[in-house]
Order: sequence, then C-alpha cells, then structure tokens
Amino acid sequence: MTRDDLKAFCALDIDFDSIGLLQSEAEDFAYFCTPADAEYVGRIGCDGVHFILLPGDERVYCVDPSMGEIGSYVLPVGRDLREFLSFVLYCHDANPLSQIYFLSEERFQTFAADEAEARGSGELEELFEAKDAALAKIAEAFGIAPIEPYARVKALQEAFDPSVLRFSDEYYDTLGIERE
Repeated sequence: MTRDDLKAFCALDIDFDSIGLLQSEAEDFAYFCTPADAEYVGRIGCDGVHFILLPGDERVYCVDPSMGEIGSYVLPVGRDLREFLSFVLYCHDANPLSQIYFLSEERFQTFAADEAEARGSGELEELFEAKDAALAKIAEAFGIAPIEPYARVKALQEAFDPSVLRFSDEYYDTLGIERE
C-alpha cells in the first residue's frame, strides 16, 4: 500500500518545495548515511535532510546527515506514508518532523506554531498559497486529515532498533567504524 501511495504522491501536480518535500533524482538525495536500497519520498532542501522508505518496511524515515551521532542519522517519522503525510498536514511542512528527535514537546509546538505567526506578516503570501494548495491536494488525494505528530513520532523513535538498517561501505568508511 505504501509503495502505491508513494507513486500517487509523486505524481501529484503540486509544489513539493513549498511543503519541504522537494523531488529530484535519487542521486541528489544520497548521503553517506542514507541506508542501502532507500526509496526517496522527498527532501527538505537543507543540510541533506531527506525522507525515505526502506525495502519491506512501511515506515517513513528521516535521514539527517548533520546529526553526528551513530544510531540517530536515520529515525522513523511515520508508521506509513499516509500517517507521515497527515503529520505534514498538521505541521504545514515536513521540516518540523525532521527535528522532533531533539526537541521537547513545548519547543516542537512553538516551532510548528511559528508558521502561523509568519503567515500574519504578509511577506510570504505566495509561498503560503502554494503550501495551502499542495496540502489541500494531498488531503483530498489520500482522504487524510492533520494528525498531531509529536507523541507518535517520539514513540516510534524510542521503539526503533537501528540494527535493522543496512548501510553502504561509505557509511562505515566515513565514520571510521567496523562493518557489523
């Protein structure tokens, strides 16, 4: 189901950039810490942060090369693509989901609310129009509504065992660790 949803998502006629899920060729996404055989969902366009699916796994993962800590470069941010997209609807962007692992709930809520404040400024009206249009199409295409993500994502991340991840030789070479 998630793979069909990914195809449908990528085929949408929306401004992916406006919601932090830029689309490009797979080679543009890959970093030393991108697991082998990753399927790309999108990237936020900053610091190499991107979202992926893994073979045989329905969860959506966030890959963050700037984490700098073994075991936290790749963390789940949704049980499946529809849940992940429901979280994006709530946050109005994928970027806040990439930061849940290190934010307190209070700071996350403040971060997520910052957009509402920015909307009032009028300076980014065009971006917010594109964002609203993209989010509306996603909600309609998948029949989903916004879901508050913080507790759900934290629970996924706390239960996650990173030993299931498979990495390339570049990962081990970059980090200077022995292949497991």
